[in-house]
Amino acid sequence: MLSRRFFLTLLLAGLVIAGPSQASGADRPDLVPALRDTTGSLPFDLHQGYGIVVRGSAGSLNDLNFFLDTGTIHSTFDSRIASELSLRDQAPAGLATLGGRVQAESAILPSLSIGSVHLSSLHIFTADLSPFEKVLFVRIDAIIGMDVLGLSPFVIDYTARAIRFGASSALPNSIPLRLDQGLAVFDAEIDNRPVHLLLDTGASSFVLFKTDSQSDSGADHPAGRTPVSSGEIERKQVLLRDLKVGHAEFRQEPTRTALNPKPSRIDADGLMSPAALGISQLSVNLAKGVWSFSR
Repeated sequence: MLSRRFFLTLLLAGLVIAGPSQASGADRPDLVPALRDTTGSLPFDLHQGYGIVVRGSAGSLNDLNFFLDTGTIHSTFDSRIASELSLRDQAPAGLATLGGRVQAESAILPSLSIGSVHLSSLHIFTADLSPFEKVLFVRIDAIIGMDVLGLSPFVIDYTARAIRFGASSALPNSIPLRLDQGLAVFDAEIDNRPVHLLLDTGASSFVLFKTDSQSDSGADHPAGRTPVSSGEIERKQVLLRDLKVGHAEFRQEPTRTALNPKPSRIDADGLMSPAALGISQLSVNLAKGVWSFSR
């Protein structure tokens, strides 16, 4: 089970679209999402201890399961949803992830509703999302990424199991946040060494990236571990000695390591799973360039 969850972490982390430039609707005013309301609270189900799944609607379909993932750039719908909505494919594309490439297509979704957030003419991608269902043990109709979540400030309350959209007060620990190629990245320290981490609510583990030639400084490793080769996943758990995020310190945290292959284009040293670190609440406000949390 741990290896399956970690596979999902790598598959979700840093979803980057590589496809024809005309697939994007960013330069067409008629395709720009229209945000009509950003207030309210929405309950969610927490699957496998980290997976946030909310109910929402797309076009004429209601009661869909949306997986909320700050570690994904572009929202991606399951191919069967695209078929039910008769969405017209715009162009083929490839989803480059840490776990490899996934074949996908682009389309325009007429409308999307998540709680009190409503969007129209949203540029999305469609792909087979069945691997996520097999790991989370729940039907996944879409993965909602930062292209949607980043449009409004939001607070995720893991204790109350609810997400609240709209402005809110900062939580005790505040850290500057920036978008890097569409990904939410922040600065932290591991054993007094500066690192850039991806804020990833869709991850099941804290993951440090490495290359074939890099040693795993900052973590205690089991004796006799052999290096992983390109495309392989390190499944043995290691311990992170000291992680500092803002003024908060996390010590002896379970950590995993993985290669960061070139197709992923993720300019970060690792990804941080709020749920894996025991964070009870987190707030994200891209407009102000800050995220905050409480433990």
